[in-house]
Amino acid sequence: MKYEFRFSTVRTKKALKVAGIILGSLLALALLFVFAFAPARSAILKKQNADFRAKTQSSHDAINSRFNQKDLYADGVSWHYIDEGNPDGEVILLMHGLPEGFYCWDKVIPLLDQNYRIIAIDMKGYGRSSSSDNNYEWHHVGDQTLAFMDALGIDKFHIVGHDWGSIISSVMISDHPDRILSFTRMEADLFPPASKNSLYAQKPQWLLFQNEWIGNFMLSDAKWFINRIYNSTRMLTKMSQEDMDYFIYEFSRDGVSQSVSQYFLAKNWDTIAIFDKIAYNNFSFPVLVLQADSDPAQPMALFEKIPELCKNVELKWITNASHFSTQDQPQQVADAINELVHRIK
Repeated sequence: MKYEFRFSTVRTKKALKVAGIILGSLLALALLFVFAFAPARSAILKKQNADFRAKTQSSHDAINSRFNQKDLYADGVSWHYIDEGNPDGEVILLMHGLPEGFYCWDKVIPLLDQNYRIIAIDMKGYGRSSSSDNNYEWHHVGDQTLAFMDALGIDKFHIVGHDWGSIISSVMISDHPDRILSFTRMEADLFPPASKNSLYAQKPQWLLFQNEWIGNFMLSDAKWFINRIYNSTRMLTKMSQEDMDYFIYEFSRDGVSQSVSQYFLAKNWDTIAIFDKIAYNNFSFPVLVLQADSDPAQPMALFEKIPELCKNVELKWITNASHFSTQDQPQQVADAINELVHRIK
């Protein structure tokens, strides 16, 4: 029996070694195929994206006509934004997440108090906001966004950030708190993971997209990526085909996938520590964490201790909503923003 057990153990080890060699070889072949196919895939996707934009141009233009579209060049960035409400009112700046653009606020903007000036931007590198400096260090992007506000002649403003917009706006607030009237932070962890490993376990894309090639490869198929994101548990309501097509159109523009992946740069990791400033809020303005109750990326358990630990931060739940809460529950989102900005008066 001892001999049989030893024989079986040796045979198992050999089998595992062979299996490892086979799997390693298959992985190497798969990577070789991907790299070899990459130039052809890039050309195919470029044509696919261009054909899609041509096909949906009329519906895209119809949506554009509903908004006051503007463009402005400031600090190396050609900014695209929409400018709604009262041009002389206090400003509410809306900053979107991934893979969105200004249009993620389309259902919220009409519900906001129109006595305010409502500015929704395409963040740097998204949609029609392009830059040639290739610098996506968060503080730099935040400073460029403030330079955009300077170019508009806007000193102080309310700021609302969703997802990645919450991250960049948190950096802006940390660096320039004197510019802020209030901060609404949506769908982003307030307490970051304690280590890089735990962050990567929760959000593997934060590790993968540090490689510019991988990030661009994953994001460059705009139609596949947008459909995958919005037809998932990240929304509780079904997005209309018109809206889906608009997001695909904007995300498929040349250069967007390369730019967006660079927000994940490894050197930005240390910047996450500034979230502590938001959490403990010693600023002169109110901070509202506006969080969906059914977001699989940020479950309720991550936020339930905010009232206990963060005495100067208000937590408000958006009910029956997932990650893209501006689409799921725009009325609740608008009501919360209106209530906060009115409180400043």
